[in-house]
Amino acid sequence: MRRLNFIVIFILIIFSFSCVDEYYPDVEKYENLLVVDGLVTNGSESVVIRLYNSSPVNNPEIIPHTNAEIYLTNENQFLIPLYEADDGIYKTEDESFRAEIGESYQLHITTDKGKKYISDICKMNSPSPIDSIYGVKENTGTTENSLNFPGVQFYIENHSESADTSYYIWRLDQTYKYKSTFDIDYTWEGVFIPNPDATALRTCWISNVTNDLLVASTEDLEPNTISKFPLNFVSTNTKEMSIRYSLLVKQLSITEKAYRFYEAIAEQNKDQGNMWSKQPIQILGNIRNINDENDPVLGYFIVAGTTEKRIFINRPNIPFYYDECPPDFEGMRFIQFEPQELWPIYIDDIMFLGWARAHSRYCFDCTLSGGETTPPDFWVEQ
Repeated sequence: MRRLNFIVIFILIIFSFSCVDEYYPDVEKYENLLVVDGLVTNGSESVVIRLYNSSPVNNPEIIPHTNAEIYLTNENQFLIPLYEADDGIYKTEDESFRAEIGESYQLHITTDKGKKYISDICKMNSPSPIDSIYGVKENTGTTENSLNFPGVQFYIENHSESADTSYYIWRLDQTYKYKSTFDIDYTWEGVFIPNPDATALRTCWISNVTNDLLVASTEDLEPNTISKFPLNFVSTNTKEMSIRYSLLVKQLSITEKAYRFYEAIAEQNKDQGNMWSKQPIQILGNIRNINDENDPVLGYFIVAGTTEKRIFINRPNIPFYYDECPPDFEGMRFIQFEPQELWPIYIDDIMFLGWARAHSRYCFDCTLSGGETTPPDFWVEQ
Protein backbone atom coordinates (compact mmCIF):
# COMPACT_ATOMS: atom_id res chain seq x y z
CA MET A 1 0.00 0.00 0.00
CA ARG A 2 1.32 3.37 -0.99
CA ARG A 3 0.67 6.24 1.38
CA LEU A 4 0.48 9.78 0.10
CA ASN A 5 2.23 12.27 2.34
CA PHE A 6 0.55 15.60 2.83
CA ILE A 7 2.83 17.70 0.61
CA VAL A 8 2.07 21.41 0.05
CA ILE A 9 -1.35 22.05 -1.45
CA PHE A 10 -1.25 18.84 -3.43
CA ILE A 11 -3.12 17.14 -0.60
CA LEU A 12 -6.13 18.79 -2.15
CA ILE A 13 -5.99 16.53 -5.18
CA ILE A 14 -5.06 13.12 -3.82
CA PHE A 15 -8.60 11.94 -4.49
CA SER A 16 -9.15 13.70 -7.76
CA PHE A 17 -8.82 11.50 -10.76
CA SER A 18 -8.08 11.24 -15.16
CA CYS A 19 -7.06 11.58 -18.80
CA VAL A 20 -0.04 13.66 -18.18
CA ASP A 21 2.62 15.55 -19.08
CA GLU A 22 5.53 16.31 -16.80
CA TYR A 23 6.66 19.87 -16.34
CA TYR A 24 9.61 21.22 -14.38
CA PRO A 25 9.06 24.90 -13.61
CA ASP A 26 10.67 27.06 -10.93
CA VAL A 27 9.15 26.45 -7.51
CA GLU A 28 8.49 30.20 -7.17
CA LYS A 29 5.99 29.92 -10.02
CA TYR A 30 3.84 27.57 -7.99
CA GLU A 31 2.22 30.29 -5.94
CA ASN A 32 -1.40 31.24 -6.62
CA LEU A 33 -1.93 28.70 -9.39
CA LEU A 34 -5.25 27.05 -10.09
CA VAL A 35 -5.71 23.63 -8.45
CA VAL A 36 -8.50 21.43 -9.85
CA ASP A 37 -9.96 18.39 -8.13
CA GLY A 38 -12.62 16.80 -10.31
CA LEU A 39 -14.35 13.45 -10.60
CA VAL A 40 -17.12 12.29 -12.92
CA THR A 41 -18.47 8.76 -12.47
CA ASN A 42 -21.52 6.61 -12.98
CA GLY A 43 -21.56 5.86 -9.25
CA SER A 44 -23.65 7.06 -6.35
CA GLU A 45 -21.92 10.42 -6.01
CA SER A 46 -23.04 13.47 -7.93
CA VAL A 47 -20.44 15.41 -9.90
CA VAL A 48 -18.31 17.67 -7.70
CA ILE A 49 -15.49 19.89 -8.96
CA ARG A 50 -13.30 21.58 -6.35
CA LEU A 51 -11.15 24.59 -7.19
CA TYR A 52 -8.35 25.99 -5.06
CA ASN A 53 -5.47 28.40 -5.36
CA SER A 54 -2.05 26.97 -4.60
CA SER A 55 -0.17 28.39 -1.63
CA PRO A 56 3.55 29.01 -1.00
CA VAL A 57 5.68 25.93 -0.35
CA ASN A 58 6.74 27.27 3.05
CA ASN A 59 3.19 28.23 4.10
CA PRO A 60 0.70 25.66 2.78
CA GLU A 61 -2.98 26.40 3.30
CA ILE A 62 -6.34 25.68 1.70
CA ILE A 63 -7.48 28.62 -0.43
CA PRO A 64 -10.83 28.03 -2.20
CA HIS A 65 -11.09 29.51 -5.69
CA THR A 66 -14.49 31.17 -5.84
CA ASN A 67 -16.74 32.80 -8.45
CA ALA A 68 -15.68 30.60 -11.37
CA GLU A 69 -17.96 29.49 -14.18
CA ILE A 70 -17.81 25.74 -14.79
CA TYR A 71 -19.57 23.33 -17.09
CA LEU A 72 -19.09 19.92 -18.66
CA THR A 73 -19.66 18.87 -22.23
CA ASN A 74 -20.16 15.39 -23.59
CA GLU A 75 -19.20 14.10 -27.02
CA ASN A 76 -22.39 15.55 -28.47
CA GLN A 77 -21.48 18.96 -27.01
CA PHE A 78 -24.40 18.78 -24.61
CA LEU A 79 -23.70 21.34 -21.89
CA ILE A 80 -23.95 20.31 -18.23
CA PRO A 81 -23.73 23.42 -16.01
CA LEU A 82 -22.37 23.53 -12.46
CA TYR A 83 -23.01 26.04 -9.69
CA GLU A 84 -20.95 27.04 -6.64
CA ALA A 85 -22.55 25.20 -3.74
CA ASP A 86 -19.90 26.36 -1.27
CA ASP A 87 -16.64 28.28 -1.47
CA GLY A 88 -14.64 26.59 -4.23
CA ILE A 89 -17.03 23.62 -4.44
CA TYR A 90 -19.03 23.30 -7.65
CA LYS A 91 -21.84 20.82 -8.28
CA THR A 92 -24.09 20.01 -11.20
CA GLU A 93 -27.34 21.93 -11.16
CA ASP A 94 -29.08 18.60 -11.75
CA GLU A 95 -27.67 16.56 -8.86
CA SER A 96 -29.27 13.40 -10.25
CA PHE A 97 -26.94 13.59 -13.25
CA ARG A 98 -24.64 10.59 -13.67
CA ALA A 99 -22.17 10.03 -16.45
CA GLU A 100 -22.68 7.19 -18.92
CA ILE A 101 -20.25 4.35 -19.55
CA GLY A 102 -18.52 4.68 -22.91
CA GLU A 103 -19.25 8.40 -23.24
CA SER A 104 -16.58 11.13 -23.22
CA TYR A 105 -16.59 14.32 -21.15
CA GLN A 106 -14.60 17.54 -21.01
CA LEU A 107 -14.32 20.10 -18.20
CA HIS A 108 -14.50 23.84 -18.97
CA ILE A 109 -13.51 26.52 -16.42
CA THR A 110 -13.58 30.31 -16.63
CA THR A 111 -12.17 32.08 -13.57
CA ASP A 112 -13.36 35.42 -12.20
CA LYS A 113 -10.22 36.91 -13.81
CA GLY A 114 -11.34 35.70 -17.24
CA LYS A 115 -8.80 32.89 -17.57
CA LYS A 116 -10.15 29.90 -19.50
CA TYR A 117 -9.13 26.30 -18.87
CA ILE A 118 -10.16 23.00 -20.41
CA SER A 119 -9.38 19.39 -19.64
CA ASP A 120 -8.53 16.61 -22.03
CA ILE A 121 -11.54 14.80 -23.48
CA CYS A 122 -11.88 11.76 -21.25
CA LYS A 123 -13.86 8.60 -21.96
CA MET A 124 -15.52 6.65 -19.18
CA ASN A 125 -14.23 3.08 -18.96
CA SER A 126 -16.50 0.22 -18.03
CA PRO A 127 -16.24 -0.57 -14.31
CA SER A 128 -14.83 -3.89 -13.13
CA PRO A 129 -16.63 -5.94 -10.51
CA ILE A 130 -15.29 -6.21 -6.97
CA ASP A 131 -15.13 -9.88 -6.10
CA SER A 132 -14.39 -9.53 -2.40
CA ILE A 133 -13.20 -7.23 0.36
CA TYR A 134 -12.02 -8.86 3.56
CA GLY A 135 -9.97 -8.26 6.65
CA VAL A 136 -7.11 -10.35 8.05
CA LYS A 137 -5.72 -10.08 11.58
CA GLU A 138 -2.12 -8.99 11.27
CA ASN A 139 0.73 -7.27 13.06
CA THR A 140 1.57 -4.49 10.63
CA GLY A 141 4.31 -1.97 11.31
CA THR A 142 3.76 1.39 9.60
CA THR A 143 4.72 4.97 10.36
CA GLU A 144 1.42 5.55 12.14
CA ASN A 145 1.63 2.13 13.79
CA SER A 146 5.30 2.19 14.74
CA LEU A 147 4.81 0.18 17.93
CA ASN A 148 3.49 -2.70 15.85
CA PHE A 149 0.11 -3.00 17.51
CA PRO A 150 -2.03 -5.81 16.11
CA GLY A 151 -4.96 -4.93 13.90
CA VAL A 152 -6.88 -5.82 10.78
CA GLN A 153 -5.45 -5.42 7.29
CA PHE A 154 -8.10 -5.08 4.60
CA TYR A 155 -7.65 -6.50 1.09
CA ILE A 156 -9.52 -6.36 -2.19
CA GLU A 157 -9.83 -8.83 -5.05
CA ASN A 158 -11.42 -8.16 -8.43
CA HIS A 159 -11.45 -9.22 -12.05
CA SER A 160 -12.05 -7.56 -15.40
CA GLU A 161 -14.33 -8.78 -18.14
CA SER A 162 -11.94 -7.23 -20.67
CA ALA A 163 -8.78 -8.85 -21.96
CA ASP A 164 -7.02 -5.47 -21.92
CA THR A 165 -4.86 -4.27 -19.04
CA SER A 166 -6.94 -2.63 -16.31
CA TYR A 167 -5.98 0.37 -14.20
CA TYR A 168 -7.49 1.27 -10.85
CA ILE A 169 -7.63 3.82 -8.07
CA TRP A 170 -9.45 3.00 -4.85
CA ARG A 171 -11.09 5.49 -2.51
CA LEU A 172 -11.96 4.38 1.01
CA ASP A 173 -14.65 5.73 3.31
CA GLN A 174 -14.65 4.28 6.81
CA THR A 175 -17.33 4.51 9.48
CA TYR A 176 -17.11 3.15 12.97
CA LYS A 177 -19.15 2.95 16.13
CA TYR A 178 -17.47 3.80 19.41
CA LYS A 179 -18.27 4.76 22.99
CA SER A 180 -17.05 7.26 25.51
CA THR A 181 -15.78 5.80 28.77
CA PHE A 182 -18.51 6.93 31.15
CA ASP A 183 -22.26 7.53 31.39
CA ILE A 184 -23.46 10.93 32.58
CA ASP A 185 -25.59 10.13 35.61
CA TYR A 186 -25.32 13.59 37.15
CA THR A 187 -23.98 17.02 36.36
CA TRP A 188 -22.55 19.52 38.79
CA GLU A 189 -23.71 23.10 38.26
CA GLY A 190 -23.44 24.40 41.79
CA VAL A 191 -25.70 21.55 42.81
CA PHE A 192 -25.96 17.94 41.70
CA ILE A 193 -28.52 17.55 38.91
CA PRO A 194 -29.73 14.07 37.88
CA ASN A 195 -29.41 13.41 34.14
CA PRO A 196 -32.63 11.93 32.68
CA ASP A 197 -30.74 10.12 29.89
CA ALA A 198 -27.37 8.98 31.19
CA THR A 199 -26.31 7.30 27.94
CA ALA A 200 -27.39 10.00 25.47
CA LEU A 201 -23.78 11.02 24.76
CA ARG A 202 -22.19 7.61 25.26
CA THR A 203 -22.40 6.04 21.77
CA CYS A 204 -21.36 7.70 18.51
CA TRP A 205 -20.68 6.98 14.86
CA ILE A 206 -18.00 8.77 12.87
CA SER A 207 -17.19 8.68 9.14
CA ASN A 208 -14.11 9.87 7.31
CA VAL A 209 -12.11 9.36 4.14
CA THR A 210 -8.77 7.60 4.52
CA ASN A 211 -5.61 9.35 3.35
CA ASP A 212 -4.19 6.51 1.29
CA LEU A 213 -3.32 6.80 -2.40
CA LEU A 214 -4.09 3.33 -3.73
CA VAL A 215 -3.29 2.60 -7.37
CA ALA A 216 -2.70 -0.65 -9.21
CA SER A 217 -2.81 -2.20 -12.65
CA THR A 218 -2.98 -5.68 -14.13
CA GLU A 219 0.06 -5.16 -16.35
CA ASP A 220 1.92 -8.45 -16.76
CA LEU A 221 -0.76 -10.28 -14.78
CA GLU A 222 -2.57 -13.36 -16.03
CA PRO A 223 -5.47 -13.53 -15.73
CA ASN A 224 -6.64 -9.91 -15.73
CA THR A 225 -7.30 -9.82 -11.98
CA ILE A 226 -6.19 -8.08 -8.80
CA SER A 227 -5.54 -10.53 -5.97
CA LYS A 228 -5.06 -9.63 -2.29
CA PHE A 229 -4.27 -5.97 -2.91
CA PRO A 230 -3.75 -4.24 0.47
CA LEU A 231 -6.13 -1.42 1.31
CA ASN A 232 -6.01 0.12 4.79
CA PHE A 233 -4.75 -1.22 8.10
CA VAL A 234 -6.83 -0.52 11.24
CA SER A 235 -4.84 -0.78 14.43
CA THR A 236 -6.10 -1.82 17.85
CA ASN A 237 -4.50 1.23 19.47
CA THR A 238 -7.56 3.25 18.36
CA LYS A 239 -11.29 2.84 18.93
CA GLU A 240 -12.01 2.36 15.22
CA MET A 241 -12.70 -1.35 15.62
CA SER A 242 -13.65 -1.27 19.29
CA ILE A 243 -17.33 -2.09 18.56
CA ARG A 244 -18.24 -2.27 14.87
CA TYR A 245 -16.49 -1.00 11.75
CA SER A 246 -17.61 -0.44 8.16
CA LEU A 247 -15.48 0.11 5.06
CA LEU A 248 -16.87 1.45 1.79
CA VAL A 249 -14.57 0.83 -1.17
CA LYS A 250 -15.02 2.84 -4.35
CA GLN A 251 -13.15 1.25 -7.22
CA LEU A 252 -12.45 3.59 -10.14
CA SER A 253 -11.55 2.07 -13.50
CA ILE A 254 -9.26 4.71 -14.93
CA THR A 255 -7.23 5.29 -18.06
CA GLU A 256 -3.56 4.36 -18.38
CA LYS A 257 -2.65 8.08 -18.45
CA ALA A 258 -4.45 8.68 -15.17
CA TYR A 259 -2.71 5.66 -13.67
CA ARG A 260 0.73 6.93 -14.75
CA PHE A 261 -0.06 10.29 -13.19
CA TYR A 262 -0.92 8.89 -9.76
CA GLU A 263 1.79 6.27 -9.93
CA ALA A 264 4.31 9.08 -10.44
CA ILE A 265 2.93 10.97 -7.45
CA ALA A 266 3.19 7.87 -5.29
CA GLU A 267 6.77 7.29 -6.41
CA GLN A 268 7.81 10.88 -5.75
CA ASN A 269 6.34 10.85 -2.30
CA LYS A 270 8.66 7.98 -1.42
CA ASP A 271 11.61 10.31 -2.09
CA GLN A 272 11.05 13.31 0.16
CA GLY A 273 13.16 14.89 2.82
CA ASN A 274 16.02 16.75 1.11
CA MET A 275 16.41 19.73 -1.18
CA TRP A 276 17.26 17.55 -4.18
CA SER A 277 14.06 15.54 -4.01
CA LYS A 278 11.73 15.86 -6.97
CA GLN A 279 8.67 17.89 -6.08
CA PRO A 280 5.17 16.47 -6.63
CA ILE A 281 4.04 19.84 -7.98
CA GLN A 282 6.22 19.23 -11.04
CA ILE A 283 3.72 16.67 -12.32
CA LEU A 284 0.90 18.37 -14.16
CA GLY A 285 -2.38 16.73 -14.98
CA ASN A 286 -4.80 16.92 -17.87
CA ILE A 287 -6.00 20.53 -17.59
CA ARG A 288 -4.53 23.52 -19.41
CA ASN A 289 -5.00 27.24 -19.98
CA ILE A 290 -6.29 27.52 -23.55
CA ASN A 291 -4.65 30.94 -24.05
CA ASP A 292 -1.40 30.60 -22.10
CA GLU A 293 0.68 27.45 -22.25
CA ASN A 294 3.02 28.95 -19.61
CA ASP A 295 0.24 28.99 -17.02
CA PRO A 296 0.53 25.55 -15.37
CA VAL A 297 -2.50 24.01 -13.70
CA LEU A 298 -2.29 21.62 -10.78
CA GLY A 299 -4.73 18.78 -10.24
CA TYR A 300 -6.59 16.26 -12.32
CA PHE A 301 -10.00 15.70 -13.86
CA ILE A 302 -10.98 12.07 -14.04
CA VAL A 303 -13.82 10.27 -15.73
CA ALA A 304 -14.11 6.72 -14.45
CA GLY A 305 -16.50 3.81 -14.30
CA THR A 306 -17.09 3.07 -10.63
CA THR A 307 -17.96 0.02 -8.57
CA GLU A 308 -18.74 0.25 -4.86
CA LYS A 309 -18.83 -2.35 -2.12
CA ARG A 310 -19.35 -2.00 1.63
CA ILE A 311 -18.45 -4.47 4.36
CA PHE A 312 -19.00 -4.54 8.13
CA ILE A 313 -16.82 -6.16 10.75
CA ASN A 314 -17.37 -6.53 14.48
CA ARG A 315 -14.67 -6.12 17.10
CA PRO A 316 -12.07 -8.81 16.40
CA ASN A 317 -10.96 -11.19 19.12
CA ILE A 318 -7.52 -9.67 19.60
CA PRO A 319 -6.06 -7.42 22.33
CA PHE A 320 -6.88 -3.70 22.12
CA TYR A 321 -4.59 -0.94 23.36
CA TYR A 322 -6.54 2.32 23.09
CA ASP A 323 -6.64 4.54 26.15
CA GLU A 324 -9.63 4.64 28.46
CA CYS A 325 -10.24 7.45 30.94
CA PRO A 326 -9.48 6.59 34.57
CA PRO A 327 -12.26 7.44 37.04
CA ASP A 328 -11.44 10.26 39.42
CA PHE A 329 -13.07 9.42 42.75
CA GLU A 330 -10.82 11.68 44.79
CA GLY A 331 -11.73 14.73 42.70
CA MET A 332 -15.34 14.46 43.80
CA ARG A 333 -14.29 15.78 47.22
CA PHE A 334 -13.31 19.13 45.69
CA ILE A 335 -16.00 19.52 43.04
CA GLN A 336 -17.69 22.36 44.92
CA PHE A 337 -14.57 24.48 44.51
CA GLU A 338 -14.46 24.20 40.73
CA PRO A 339 -14.98 27.55 38.94
CA GLN A 340 -18.25 28.15 37.16
CA GLU A 341 -16.62 28.25 33.72
CA LEU A 342 -16.01 24.51 34.05
CA TRP A 343 -19.70 23.75 34.54
CA PRO A 344 -21.36 21.46 33.80
CA ILE A 345 -19.08 18.84 35.29
CA TYR A 346 -20.12 15.33 34.34
CA ILE A 347 -20.37 12.55 36.91
CA ASP A 348 -20.80 8.79 36.55
CA ASP A 349 -22.32 6.67 39.29
CA ILE A 350 -20.17 3.57 38.87
CA MET A 351 -21.81 0.48 40.26
CA PHE A 352 -20.31 -0.70 43.57
CA LEU A 353 -17.59 1.99 43.39
CA GLY A 354 -19.40 5.29 43.75
CA TRP A 355 -19.50 8.64 41.98
CA ALA A 356 -16.59 9.63 39.77
CA ARG A 357 -15.62 12.49 37.51
CA ALA A 358 -12.81 12.49 34.94
CA HIS A 359 -10.06 14.74 33.61
CA SER A 360 -11.98 15.70 30.46
CA ARG A 361 -15.49 15.92 29.02
CA TYR A 362 -14.21 13.69 26.21
CA CYS A 363 -14.47 10.86 28.71
CA PHE A 364 -18.26 11.38 28.86
CA ASP A 365 -19.29 13.00 25.57
CA CYS A 366 -18.49 10.97 22.44
CA THR A 367 -19.47 13.86 20.14
CA LEU A 368 -16.39 15.79 21.28
CA SER A 369 -14.30 13.24 19.35
CA GLY A 370 -16.09 14.21 16.13
CA GLY A 371 -18.86 11.64 16.07
CA GLU A 372 -22.65 11.88 15.96
CA THR A 373 -25.12 10.09 18.21
CA THR A 374 -27.33 9.08 15.27
CA PRO A 375 -26.11 6.24 13.04
CA PRO A 376 -25.83 6.89 9.29
CA ASP A 377 -28.62 5.65 7.07
CA PHE A 378 -26.61 2.72 5.71
CA TRP A 379 -25.65 1.40 9.14
CA VAL A 380 -26.79 -2.08 10.12
CA GLU A 381 -26.07 -3.92 13.32
CA GLN A 382 -25.01 -7.54 13.43
